[in-house]
Amino acid sequence: MENKWKKLGTATLLLSVLLAGCGSAKSSESKNESFSVMEQSDLLTTDGSKSIDLTSFNMINNSQEGLYRVAKGNKVVAGLAEKVVKPTNDGKTYTFKLRKGLKWSNGDALTAKDFVYSWRRTVNPDTKAGYAYIMDNVKNATAINAGKMKPSKLGVKALDKRTLQVTLTHATPYFKYLMAFGIFFPQNQNAVEKYGSKYGTASKYMVYSGPFKLQGWTGINMSWKLVKNNQYWDKKNVAVSKIPVKVVKDPNTALNLYQSGKLSDALLSGEQASQEKSNKAFVKYEQGQTAYLAMSFKKGKATANVNVRKAVSLVVNRKTLTSKVLADGSTPATGFMPSDFVKNPKTGTDFTKDANVSEAVEYNVAKAKKYWKKGLKETGKTKVNFELVVSDDDSQKKVAEAVQSTVEQNLPGATVTVRSLPTKGAQSAQLGGNFDMTVVRWIGDYTDPLTFAQLQTTGNTYNYGSFSNKTYDSLVAATNGKDANNEQKRYEDFVKAEKLLMNQEAVVPLYQAVQTQLVNTKVKGIVYHPTGAPYDYKWVHVEK
Repeated sequence: MENKWKKLGTATLLLSVLLAGCGSAKSSESKNESFSVMEQSDLLTTDGSKSIDLTSFNMINNSQEGLYRVAKGNKVVAGLAEKVVKPTNDGKTYTFKLRKGLKWSNGDALTAKDFVYSWRRTVNPDTKAGYAYIMDNVKNATAINAGKMKPSKLGVKALDKRTLQVTLTHATPYFKYLMAFGIFFPQNQNAVEKYGSKYGTASKYMVYSGPFKLQGWTGINMSWKLVKNNQYWDKKNVAVSKIPVKVVKDPNTALNLYQSGKLSDALLSGEQASQEKSNKAFVKYEQGQTAYLAMSFKKGKATANVNVRKAVSLVVNRKTLTSKVLADGSTPATGFMPSDFVKNPKTGTDFTKDANVSEAVEYNVAKAKKYWKKGLKETGKTKVNFELVVSDDDSQKKVAEAVQSTVEQNLPGATVTVRSLPTKGAQSAQLGGNFDMTVVRWIGDYTDPLTFAQLQTTGNTYNYGSFSNKTYDSLVAATNGKDANNEQKRYEDFVKAEKLLMNQEAVVPLYQAVQTQLVNTKVKGIVYHPTGAPYDYKWVHVEK
């Protein structure tokens, strides 16, 4: 998901937790417990079918719920389903029983049909859901999204009001994590039809199934609230009554408010992180997230030339970028896939070592100039002006400026024009391919390498540069098809795909991200996930 960063992915979500009040630390009936959170990018939608950015998914994850929820330690637990179930039919059939008496926030009964409606709506090509591809393993989903089959043929059925049956094309080991991801949450058909095009565009045009519901979001404002949903099945275990949310894009502003006692949590920039790392309130979250330059493959673009792409990559000093520019604990990228994300089933070796293409991430100005000279000759150009699109948060702008500086200093005839846009504008430019280069930060949606590899397949919504390679596509398809049940062969497919991607410099990996912040020590129970929607507030309480 772009962090998107979406998830990715280009809206970036980073949160800070701020103490706004406190009540009993553990009493489920304490209605005066409150804390507030900071977002670094705008909220674009709460429509689960149309969400693609991390801010939206974080709000959806806390105001809606699916069959499962991911608890502390990346453990999957039952959400709206009674329990975590084991599949039958060689791993291809899941039968879920919903909890008794489930209700939407408006009092409507929540039934298995709400899941069927939601999933069919997402794969329906008329919806234009950016994340429709994530449902590909559900029977007939790919054909439906391609317009070759009716949504009613999707492999999901309501056997009765409380029983949902899902049929997959093949066994999918990571499927349980998908059931805790916002795209797979139920939707209230009455609400979707009632609100029409306004559905999900403001808090009043939505009904909620999760621990909280949104209040006060107009669709364009920079602050709103998550308030306790009294119709939620597990409301007794939701301690806080409200969570004020405010968009703060400047880390200096956030830190100043924290230091003056007006905020109890602040997202830190690199310099701030270095200064505050000994503070008891300092928190560092590791993320399954990679930042990279997406390069345009459009005809006529200099970046469509492999030698030009390699030249740009080779002048980026990733060690300097992470230690001097970001300085927040982020590490140099060693490939498109992040490290410590997947290991070789046979040897235990980290994927990034098995799939490493050293030239794709090295710093070598002399070699870069040779590629640059060759690339200019092949494209018939003597000068190139690269338009570099980024969102307007602090860290992305710093990265863009660093890329601009090193490209202009080391590649004769190259200039870089940085276009910094608000989240929605940057996302629109990326989806439309209106750039030469763009900074993308992608956090995995679930703990499987497919969440990264699938991004660069032909036609994928988040393949911003429009890279297309039949061999790459077939390798990724094999991991989710003929080799899906052969763990070692599947892993080897991913390795081959990654090497192909890096040899083509289809994207330019920059760094693997971390998140640093100061969190008031009285705020307890925030569950952080390295993939998917990172923050879960269901179990939060505030100590006296």
